[in-house]
Formats: sequence, structure tokens, C-alpha cells
Amino acid sequence: MWNTNSNGIAVEETTIVKCNGSETDVTGLSGLALIEKLKKIARDNQIGKFDIFDFTGKSMSMAEVESGNFNQPLSIVRYNVAA
Repeated sequence: MWNTNSNGIAVEETTIVKCNGSETDVTGLSGLALIEKLKKIARDNQIGKFDIFDFTGKSMSMAEVESGNFNQPLSIVRYNVAA
């Protein structure tokens, strides 16, 4: 994702994924690469099944994340089967 500041200079906007209280910088990843990175972050945190939420608290599908249709940062939350 790119953002242009007031000088007209393009600066890269960082993309952060939050999981179990830690933040991972996934700047530069998009599409399937971003999906695979989310799965890896979840595995590294011993999370088998998870939901993804954006900054607004909206639950995101993998297709929405893959297409870049989200407000960052993203959060990975363990899927609660009992709920």
C-alpha cells in the first residue's frame, strides 16, 4: 500500500498484523503471500483455527485480505468453538 504525503513524495505505509500481543510487520506482502504469512503467524502462535479482524473490528474473509480490501492493522484471533 502506498501513501503520498503533502510534498508529493511517495512513502510506503507499513502493514502490521497483531497476534497474541505481538506485532509483525508484513509490509510489502499482498495477495497470496499475505495469506500465507497470516497462516504462518497463526501457526507460530499455536493457533490452528483463527478469525481475522481489521482495524474497525470487521471480520475479514481470506478473499477480502487477499484482495487488499481491509483497514490496517489486521488482528489474528483464535477461533472460539464454544461461542
